[in-house]
Amino acid sequence: MKMKNSRRIGVILPSEKYEKLLKKSDPDTNKMVALYEKAAVKHNSSLCFFRLQDLKRGKKEIKGFVKGNHGYTLRKIPIPPVIYKRIGHSRHDLPLLQSLRDEGKILFNFYKNNYKYNMWKIVNINKSLAKHQPDTKMAEKRTIREMLKKYKSLMIKPNRGEVGRGIMKIQQKANGKWCLHYKNNNKWKKKYFTKNLPKLLLNRIKKPHLVQETIDLATYQGKPFDLRVSVQKNQLRKWQVSAIFVKVAKDGQFLTNMGQGGTAYTLQQILKSHPSLTLEKIEKEVKTFAIKLAKHIASHKKNMADFGFDIGISKQGIPYLIEVNHISDYPAFSIQNGKLLSREWKKVFTTPIDYACSFLS
Repeated sequence: MKMKNSRRIGVILPSEKYEKLLKKSDPDTNKMVALYEKAAVKHNSSLCFFRLQDLKRGKKEIKGFVKGNHGYTLRKIPIPPVIYKRIGHSRHDLPLLQSLRDEGKILFNFYKNNYKYNMWKIVNINKSLAKHQPDTKMAEKRTIREMLKKYKSLMIKPNRGEVGRGIMKIQQKANGKWCLHYKNNNKWKKKYFTKNLPKLLLNRIKKPHLVQETIDLATYQGKPFDLRVSVQKNQLRKWQVSAIFVKVAKDGQFLTNMGQGGTAYTLQQILKSHPSLTLEKIEKEVKTFAIKLAKHIASHKKNMADFGFDIGISKQGIPYLIEVNHISDYPAFSIQNGKLLSREWKKVFTTPIDYACSFLS
């Protein structure tokens, strides 16, 4: 049966995901699409997948992947009435995206590629949320020196960046010296110093970086961990926590990012026998904190429906916001070899489609 365009949801994919869908050879992408599709079928709707560059201003049609009798194939169809945007955009894309909205299209996750310090400032406006953020400044020679007087450990992060790339750490040793941990040619290295900041550090912060108080993260089997908390709008257009992933750092490392060797677990796996943290208490506090964050940020960034918050838990059990991601359904956390690592993570993929379908006539 041919599906009416009025019942079709458009999904804007990053180019790399689009290419994998095109080749039909990546089991994780196929699983992600299958989860989207299952949610769409539940609402008697269908899906169309395309890239941001496939949209042309003034054009009423688009070439995208639509499911037929023999799987997804490229077809030219009218632009869907509701579009789930899974990728950031630059200011050059704004006229195109605004024109779609002017034509009555529902387009959500209307976010730009963001700078981390700007997001830190947005959250810091709210006093109840601000206390759950580490002390943060733009990294300059002066600000790093100021922070070294206050803290024994600092994180240096690119103001823009993903999967932990470019992050450095400064830590004070027992002899009073400082140690800069940094990556060079994909290998971790150390540089010790006392008064003068290393030239390597000063050269790197010529590009915008943050200097940030290090959160003393809780550990699992001696390895630090943090949480990726998926907060999404559901079919009732209300914020919900769809899932919580736990990212555990590799042995001897401080970065939990999956792209840096981290491993994903469920919260229950980590906390069921934790010596000091209680599963029920942490889960309740993190969910409450994450919903407050989503509501606050969404009041400053309109048309958002999906956040992936990186939240650290201190050894005292206090949640701290580490980073805001604008899409939470990364298959890297939850799908491996075409299978969900945990059934409880299914909602991360189905909830955005439920929300999109709430706008269909």
